[in-house]
Amino acid sequence: MDAFKQWVRSKHLAHDYEIGLINKIPLLFGKDQKHTYDSEIIHTLILSKIELINSDKYCNRLVRLLLHYLEDEELISDNQIALVKKKLKGIKEGVDNHVPTDSEIQDTLSKLSVANRLVYLMYLVSGLRKVEGDYLVKNVSSLKCQQLDGFTKVTMNYLRHNKNSYFCYLPLSVYSKLTINYKKLSISSLENEIRRRKLIPIKYCRKWFYTKCIELGVPESIADYYQGRTANSVGSNHYLSRQMLADKFYSEKLATYLNRININI
Repeated sequence: MDAFKQWVRSKHLAHDYEIGLINKIPLLFGKDQKHTYDSEIIHTLILSKIELINSDKYCNRLVRLLLHYLEDEELISDNQIALVKKKLKGIKEGVDNHVPTDSEIQDTLSKLSVANRLVYLMYLVSGLRKVEGDYLVKNVSSLKCQQLDGFTKVTMNYLRHNKNSYFCYLPLSVYSKLTINYKKLSISSLENEIRRRKLIPIKYCRKWFYTKCIELGVPESIADYYQGRTANSVGSNHYLSRQMLADKFYSEKLATYLNRININI
């Protein structure tokens, strides 16, 4: 919970209010927070104490903030968030299904600084989760890649619990600029500028990418593959076949379209 406490402090809440929230953590999650809770444990604990949470404004607000934090860090599924929100007082039901328009994306790109625009484009044209993008930026110089027809396929093999990223697909122009400028790039810098200028947050890049895949005629199974939603039970031959189709569709459907978005970087 230490990382969550630091995240709460970064929100610059009123001091007394912040202390009131943090003091409720042991009540909900126990006094020993040295171990790391996974999303399933947190989800179960919240639901088991929902009456207490709804009867105490600090507990209620704490859980809201915790859900926000877990969603930002991609440590909890949309279904788990939706289930908790249905039980919480004062929180609307359902999942955030907003997908930004192309014009909103273009507006965000045009307002970002050059370095942050490149990082934003990386997310936009790959569909990576935030932490996966951070991993790519920090390791792009050492990760193996294949240069194919109009795009680069980077071997990620970045595995976290049930969220995996085996490959990252990028237009050649974006990949080449990442390899040149990666030491100057920072995910936190991008997030700060987005927050300051009130632009489209990183998490919507992934939603925009998936929607664009479907609009351009990419099968849902391949769009899921790009975003790491491939079941572990998929056989090796079938997985290889899906990888070949992913290469084909990125070249034929996505690379040309995505290169058009690559403005002034």
